[in-house]
Amino acid sequence: MALIVGIDLGRKSAHDVVILKRETGLVIGRSFRFTSSPEGFHKLFRKIEAVRNQDEPVDFVIDSPGRAWIPVAAVLKATGCRVYRPSAYRVKKVREAGHRKNKTNRIDALTLARCLRNYPKDTAQVFLPQGDHARLDQIVRQRDRVVDSLARRKQRIQDLCEAVNPGLTKLPDGFLLNEAGRAFLRAYIDPRSALRLGKKRLGQFLQKRYRLELESDTLDKLFLACEKAVELYRVVRDADSMPFDERILQDELNWELDQLEREEQRRHLLELQIKKLNRKIDPTDSLISLPGIRHILAAGIRTCVGDIDRFETLNKHKGFAGFYPSVKKTGDHASSPMPMSKMSCNRYKRCLYLAAENAYKWDLEMAAFYHKRRRAGHTHTQAVCAVANAKLLPRIHHLMKELKQAESTKTTRPHYVFRDLSGNPISKIEAKAMITATWGGVDYSKKGLATA
Repeated sequence: MALIVGIDLGRKSAHDVVILKRETGLVIGRSFRFTSSPEGFHKLFRKIEAVRNQDEPVDFVIDSPGRAWIPVAAVLKATGCRVYRPSAYRVKKVREAGHRKNKTNRIDALTLARCLRNYPKDTAQVFLPQGDHARLDQIVRQRDRVVDSLARRKQRIQDLCEAVNPGLTKLPDGFLLNEAGRAFLRAYIDPRSALRLGKKRLGQFLQKRYRLELESDTLDKLFLACEKAVELYRVVRDADSMPFDERILQDELNWELDQLEREEQRRHLLELQIKKLNRKIDPTDSLISLPGIRHILAAGIRTCVGDIDRFETLNKHKGFAGFYPSVKKTGDHASSPMPMSKMSCNRYKRCLYLAAENAYKWDLEMAAFYHKRRRAGHTHTQAVCAVANAKLLPRIHHLMKELKQAESTKTTRPHYVFRDLSGNPISKIEAKAMITATWGGVDYSKKGLATA
């Protein structure tokens, strides 16, 4: 006999609880609510003890709204309880099957309990990092938020430039956001001021603020963009119907650039902290010995996976990663290739994809597999996802298993060994040279057909 306790967490409200008998699936007692406080947890355990038989195990199932699940999971796990969390897809399907279109807090708590009882494979045990792993997880998540904010801020800067000077966003080699481009935007977002300065003095102004040699072609295109912008708005300006004020736009752009540089400094500081913690957790750099993985991606993979012993088999790890294809079959008819399920942590999928996109350029077996998929007609994205699922993820899984075993037995920590297609050990430089010699001149059309 066992009990399943479903807890629908509330961010600003109390948490709703339903207690279920695992063997019969029947609800025991009435639902109740508690808060994330010492008194609230005392009430939770008191209510459970009132309906629990002696030595009867109790499993908790929670959802994950924001970060509200962390204190609940931490307290429950600290008392020795097992805490589970089902996938959002499974929760939705179970709720729709049992209650059609109705949705209440009690229904959600009951749905969570039924997920563990009826679909244990889709309900994973909650993992909470500790010590250095917890600190690394916090820093990695913070860096991800900063990187996302940087991407949005760069897009806003380009949108502002597009409004006043459409030609600026078409300049080559990312000029707009390098040192010279930022200096230009801080002073001459109004194209009339750039024309008054003149091309020669503008070139001198930019060269003083650029570490590299400023190409004359870039300067010509920049000055031409300013001339066209002035000509574009001439009629609008003459009619006194300008939709914006250049001085206000300049102030806004300067503020955006200040915030951009501040976030870039923050990202750099976080990356230094990530590298330091990585070295502390993995002194021999075993994980970054894998192709395509350096400190940032190693930290992301390590924090997403957590304890590798959570995954008894490679298939369970692949299921957690979400790179396996969907299946649709009726009778003897098999469906055409289906898209990936994507039922997993988005952070982990992103780390694996970025690692695989570099790994096939350094590992011979991965390179051969990637080009085989491209010749079969797969796009670059499809081929990289296939490399991540079929080649890179098994290597990560087995290396992390061996690392865990080496830590427990105090033996030498393993490293990844590059090999040729015959299985003979080679160096990383030799692998790169072989890949360049074999596939360096191969290009693919949109349909994946190889051309020399």
